[in-house]
Amino acid sequence: SPFPVIRDYGNLRGWIDDCVENYPDLNNKCQAWWYQQKWKLKDDIYTEQHITVVIPVSPIKSHPATDILDETIASIRHHMPKVKIIVSFDGVREEQADLHMNYIEHIRAVLYKHRDIYPVIFGEHRHQVGMMRELLENHITTPLVMYVEQDTPLEKEPIDFAEIFRLIEDGESNLVRFHHESSIPKEHSHMMLGSEGNFVRTVQWSQRPHIASTAFYRRVMSEFSDEAKCFIEDHMHGVVYNAYLKDGKLAYNQWRLHIYHPEGNIRRSYHTDGRKGEAKFDDTQIF
Repeated sequence: SPFPVIRDYGNLRGWIDDCVENYPDLNNKCQAWWYQQKWKLKDDIYTEQHITVVIPVSPIKSHPATDILDETIASIRHHMPKVKIIVSFDGVREEQADLHMNYIEHIRAVLYKHRDIYPVIFGEHRHQVGMMRELLENHITTPLVMYVEQDTPLEKEPIDFAEIFRLIEDGESNLVRFHHESSIPKEHSHMMLGSEGNFVRTVQWSQRPHIASTAFYRRVMSEFSDEAKCFIEDHMHGVVYNAYLKDGKLAYNQWRLHIYHPEGNIRRSYHTDGRKGEAKFDDTQIF
């Protein structure tokens, strides 16, 4: 547990002073720990959970406001009211130290408003790769995982999740992505390899909302170094496409990526642009 367990009351005053000094950061960590305990109890009782949703969160200038994350969580609940949503709060990088207090207040507000999430708070900056590795190792227990960045909500248009689950579980796909435009742009056509029913085969990796097998995501993490601190897409886009350029269809068969492509408008996600032009710190990424 993140809070002190006292056996010697002679140290009580010192523990109180430490807790006050670390407020509200310690408060957030204790609240997150308690939410995790309730979800673990639920998991022990009910075993029907099939998929876990992951939302990575990092500091942005609009914090402590929660509206961007609120919208994303609500969009997921629209489709999956009871799913476990892991919200992983990254640590603050040195370059964003000025955002720290607003970020801590943002976390406090999120925990107060969303008492049905599974929050994981990281004490140091781990970036998308570092956080996902930790979640896969210690928090995700379902066979499928859906990855949704904090500012990429799902549309309310119907999604046939049962068909997506079947495609992945039968081994026909490793990952199915939801498109953020009504159709696939012509300039991306060279990365599309034809249709399979309501899906399009692709060698384009994007971090837009997607569903994948948990086993596949473990394999994806092996494409990064042990010290990696970076966006997943910034590395995986090149890994998948360069493999295809080298080995063609046989390379695609190793990845088996799809875009959900029902008849008509295929847009199933959108972007609320949480960063709004802020720096991505690309030059500090470690792959």
